[in-house]
Amino acid sequence: MTEQTPRIDKRSDEQRSPQELADLMGGREASLFIVRHGQTVFNTEHRMQGWSDSPLTELGMEQIATAGRALAPVPLDLAFSSDLRRCVTTTRGILDGRADGLEATFHEELREWNFGGHEEMLSEQVWGKLIAKHNIEVERELDAMRELADDLGWSGMFDGLAGLDETGKSEYAAEIVLRADRALAHALMALAELPGEGPVGGLVVSHGGFISTLLRQLVPETPSDEIFPNCSISTVRLRDGAWQLIGKGVEPQDFVYDG
Repeated sequence: MTEQTPRIDKRSDEQRSPQELADLMGGREASLFIVRHGQTVFNTEHRMQGWSDSPLTELGMEQIATAGRALAPVPLDLAFSSDLRRCVTTTRGILDGRADGLEATFHEELREWNFGGHEEMLSEQVWGKLIAKHNIEVERELDAMRELADDLGWSGMFDGLAGLDETGKSEYAAEIVLRADRALAHALMALAELPGEGPVGGLVVSHGGFISTLLRQLVPETPSDEIFPNCSISTVRLRDGAWQLIGKGVEPQDFVYDG
């Protein structure tokens, strides 16, 4: 498995449309199988993980094994992964059991949203700061989050957190969208350059929040508040010049390859 973390050059400060991303394939059909990493210790502790890392749990390793078995019959030509440890471990676990010897490349552009100074803090503490700023008084945090989402929108909520980060290192939604655009463009151009003219398939291993951003780049009507289970598999297919969301956040034990 290739150990490298190539930096994907910026194209511009403009977001590509789904059609522009489709055009990068030059009319060739493609399928992307987008997988979230296995469960980590920070996941179980409900901490903001972002660009920080924590070990995979025993359940997380079991999830990776299940995802590997589920994806074994899927024809994959290339594999791309975040370079954070939890995704590297997940990618290795999925690919090591394949008979085709497929290798992966690891990319910083596929990392989770960067939460800066809020990383490793309990989620309730971080969100509590934004809830307090907007003077929302409800008994349940989930109700407060829903009220925030109604008032600010999903991107606005995360921009609100970034604005409260005293370190100034948190990413804003617009930055993350452009990063997702670059990551997708890189993957699609690499797939398009493969020999032949037939359909191609790519594995993408990333993070819960960033996967939501990737999917909305291709299929804009994908809900922005989607929560993707650990090691879930989302499938997007490019056929006849249009993107189709075939499966979203499917648990690995429930995933069935339909050819």
